[in-house]
Amino acid sequence: MKTSEMVLNYLKEQGLCPQVDDDGDIIFKYQMLTFIYFENDEDEKFFRLALPGIYDVTEDNRISVLEAANEVNKRLKVAKVFIPNNDVWVSAETLMDDTPELDDFVPRILNILLGSRQTFYEIVNE
Repeated sequence: MKTSEMVLNYLKEQGLCPQVDDDGDIIFKYQMLTFIYFENDEDEKFFRLALPGIYDVTEDNRISVLEAANEVNKRLKVAKVFIPNNDVWVSAETLMDDTPELDDFVPRILNILLGSRQTFYEIVNE
């Protein structure tokens, strides 16, 4: 079974009502926030989950946003804070083994993303 199919089934089992977009990415809500699991046909063992659009970037705040993103990336495990276009995203990436147990790591990754978002907010608002 493809990883994306496993993720889709897992999210359905958790009652998260996932939807698949035109690119094959899986979009779902968790704690009233939108998350995206990115399909990766080239590497089935690569798992990437993102929390998009957590903060707007303007010309006035760009430097403080970049500094906050850098600090989060330095402090926290697994999470990556980055800026596509003019908003901040947080993603978590990991490599899975041949028999992944999504129950073992998806809840933790969701918590990492939520914690990274909170840490980013705290730093950018200092």
